[in-house]
Amino acid sequence: MKIAERTSIIRAGLAAAVKATAAVGLIACGFSPSGDGSGGDGGGADGSGATDGGDGDAGPERPFCDRDEPLLRLCVTFQDGGVIDSSASGVPFTVEDLGFGPGIVDDAVQLTPTSVIHGDEHLGLDLTTALTMEAFVNVASSPSPAPRAGIIDNNNQYGMWVSANMRPYCTVGSTTVSGPTIADGTWTHVACVFDNLTYRIFVDGALFGTVNRQVPAPITGVDGTNLGQDCTAGGSGDPLTGRLDEVRIWASARSAEQIAAAAARRGG
Repeated sequence: MKIAERTSIIRAGLAAAVKATAAVGLIACGFSPSGDGSGGDGGGADGSGATDGGDGDAGPERPFCDRDEPLLRLCVTFQDGGVIDSSASGVPFTVEDLGFGPGIVDDAVQLTPTSVIHGDEHLGLDLTTALTMEAFVNVASSPSPAPRAGIIDNNNQYGMWVSANMRPYCTVGSTTVSGPTIADGTWTHVACVFDNLTYRIFVDGALFGTVNRQVPAPITGVDGTNLGQDCTAGGSGDPLTGRLDEVRIWASARSAEQIAAAAARRGG
């Protein structure tokens, strides 16, 4: 073989090797020939980078009440002597006879048998096939003489309660799922999760009970939502005596990991 031909072949081989190395480098950096970014480093499963860092997921921390989160339909904060829905829903509340004191992170509301926290009827809370309720509750004494005390009640639709024997439980329509006995005078995180297949209750981040329900939640209630008592037509009942904090309602079935992260928020 002539020297010129050999040199040409060697140069061609080197050029091919350089192109192959460059292609591997592009793939490793998340680029694709089509330029659609597939294989990129987005934080979410869809590559969008969307995470719920406020609940301990990877990614930048997001506010506990994230107004840019469309699935968050109610997020109640108790600060400066007021009750405010800091979600995008902005549900207005009518209140009576409330006290305020140290909560899980900031302030919590202190409830007596004469306290009232009533939220107006809101279509954003008419949730049928995916629902999560969560709250921290500190029960001062077991419900008496009533057989239960209300934690969250969207009248005739879904609710969270504590029974006379100090067991939290959740309702959606006629379906009930119960949790374990909790101690009075102690902060407890309770979450109810419905996914149109099952209804589950988590207590302090741990799954305790599951029941089957493959029927959408009803949306027939028109009386609004009460916190710390049963919501009834034109009033309230079954009051909770104690404290309430970090109340949220989601239009999604939150994961066990998200529930556990929310339950771990204990700063006070």
